[in-house]
This record gives sequence, structure tokens and C-alpha cells, in this order.
Amino acid sequence: PSRTRATAADNAAINLENIDLFVVPYPHASHCLLSPNWKNECMHVDDSLIQSQVLDKLNYYKGDLKRRHLFINTMEVFLAHPLLRTIGRSLTLGPRLSSIHSNVNHHDNDELFEHLIVPYFNDEPGYQPSIIHSRPLSLWYTHPRKYSFAYFYGSTNRRMTRNYRIHRQYFLEEVAINWKKVGLIGGKPFILEKIGHDGGSESDIESGQHGEQTQKRYNQMKTYSQSVFCPTLPGDSPPQKRFFDVILAGCIPVVLAFNTTTKATNRLNGGGSRNDRERFEDLGKGVSKHNHISWFSADSNGYTVQDSYPWAKHSSTLPPDREIDYESFVVQIYGGVKNIKPTLEALMENQTEIQRRQLELGKVAKYFTYGAGEDAHVYEDAFSMMLESVIYSLNSGKDYSG
Repeated sequence: PSRTRATAADNAAINLENIDLFVVPYPHASHCLLSPNWKNECMHVDDSLIQSQVLDKLNYYKGDLKRRHLFINTMEVFLAHPLLRTIGRSLTLGPRLSSIHSNVNHHDNDELFEHLIVPYFNDEPGYQPSIIHSRPLSLWYTHPRKYSFAYFYGSTNRRMTRNYRIHRQYFLEEVAINWKKVGLIGGKPFILEKIGHDGGSESDIESGQHGEQTQKRYNQMKTYSQSVFCPTLPGDSPPQKRFFDVILAGCIPVVLAFNTTTKATNRLNGGGSRNDRERFEDLGKGVSKHNHISWFSADSNGYTVQDSYPWAKHSSTLPPDREIDYESFVVQIYGGVKNIKPTLEALMENQTEIQRRQLELGKVAKYFTYGAGEDAHVYEDAFSMMLESVIYSLNSGKDYSG
């Protein structure tokens, strides 16, 4: 948003008092992901290249004006290049790191920054804003579901014992050990299916018939739409694309809930033992309300819901009446993966509660899809919410542009 639209030819005549925001049109995520010899934190892209070809070419990126620049770093924060991770205002997939949102007393010369979290992009034509907006709200809870829940998972690997993905392994172990005789949850079958790198199922991989990735992806989204619940267990970073995909499909996300105020850490340096699993279950108990819940980790810096998901309630990223109350529809599992089955079984006995959650989900699903082509800039969607949050940031008490 700006009161004046300026081009490069107008540089000499720009009245800086009329400029609210400088948008930096550098597609950082694409640059990192498409450059060869991938390394974490985009370290395969040389510092000097970003400095000389991006930062040094921003004529007004200096002094207090730095804080009026919006960078399009739409990737996970930890994958962004260090030069761009904590800089000005940034659009990011999350989580947001502490700066103006922290309680730290900043010095005048601190480089303040603000992360504005946006949803992952879903390119399925069937989930464009026009389609989402055309669904009557009642359809979100009257649409028939064949399955109690659907969970697609990839191959286990050594990384799963050293990071937060370990919970996925724990869940599979729980199913293998304690769900052997369970064919139904709440009277409905469930889907638990291994997928390959191309989105195909394990049987597709074994037979060598991978098929079209687009079709596999369509089938996966269709299964989500036919399911009541969809577990979205911790991955490499606090937010994950699956969370937004299942919402667009009308499936209620199921997450593990942790109390981030616990002193203990759950960073695993070795294999995930049974003791580790029991410790996670203990750390998941007694989760406090609002500002200390994480769906990622029980670490003391485990990234709360407010710091991990776009426009979350109590995040101060939009007016309070516009923020999204994820807890109104997401199923939070306390005490570890052993409690997934009993929690879902209890909910399946309460259709009124399920329909309430589906209705709340349906009210906000439109904010997780980006209009493209004919749908662009026509409907309320992720892009309009993103602009709203940028404007709110500029106009709020945290507007550090001076």
C-alpha cells in the first residue's frame, strides 16, 4: 500500500513523505530453491551476490527507511539466507522470530524487523477462491465423509530420530502396537497410507507405476475431503503445507499440543528411545492457554501458535476481531500420540461438536487460498489478508517507520 506509485525513472522526484512502503520484488525463495548445489539457509547463494544485486540496489534502504521495506521471503524462516532472515518487514511462511513482537527492551540502534506470516500456496484449481466462496457454509458440515481420518506418510529415515519428525514415527509405532484390532474409529474406517516422493502410494512405487503426480495429488486431496479428521504432526518447521491443504479440503486438522514454557528441551541428539517418547507425553500435559501453546515442540523456544500460523488470535497481526481462532476448530492432542485414538473416538460420538468445528473451519478456509488468473484480486483470500496485515502493521503502534 502506498499513496504514491513511483517507478525507477521517478527516483529523483520521490517525496519520501508520501511513501508508506517499498516492496522489494526479489523472489528469494525461488532464487534459493532453483539454484544448484542446495545448502541449508540458502548458503549456496553467495553473500556478495545478495548484497550487491539486491541490497545495494535499493536506493532508499538506509537509516529509518530500512524499516519501510517489505521483502518477499516466502519460505520457512530458517531456510532463508542469513542476510535476509531478520531484515525490515518480511513475508514468510514462518515462524516469526522475536523482534518487535518480543518483550525485549530494544536499543535505539537495534535493527528491528517484523515477520508477517502467510499461508503456503496450493495450486489445485479446485481450491481457488471462487470455488471456496461458492460453497454454502452448511456444506462444510453436511458434506458426507467416508473416513474417520486420513493420514499419508513418507518413508522413515535417520533424520526422524534427530528432529521433530520423530512424532510421526511415534504415531506409526502407536498404530502398529495398539491399533492392530481397530478397524473403525467412531464407526468409520480410516486411511493410513504410505506415499512416495511423487505423491504415489507405496503400492504404486513397488509396482513401478508412478503415474502422474498431479493425479496422485488430486486423489490425496480428495481423500482429505472425504475424511473427518486429518493428523498434521510436527515436521521440519512449525508451520507445514499439509495443515493448510487439509483445511481447504474441509478436513479438521489434528495436532499435538505442547507447553513451550517447560524448561526441558526435546531436541534429540541421538535415536528416539521409548524414554524420549514418554518424556514428550509428559511435556504435552497441562498446556496453558493462549500464549504458550505450540503445535511443534515442547522446547522453551518451541514457537507458539501465534508465532507459527498466519493471523492467529493474540498474534497482534490484525485487529483482534479479524484474527483467526485456530483453536475453535483444530483438535489439540495433549499427552502425546497415545491419546490420538481415544480423543478422536470421543469426538466421533459427538456429531454436534464435529459440525461446530467444521463450520468454524469453513468460515476461515478462504483465507488460505491465493486467487490466480481470473480469481486474482476478486475475492477475500490469502492475498487480501496479507495486504490487510501489512497495512495494520504500518498503522499500528508497532509501526516503527517513524
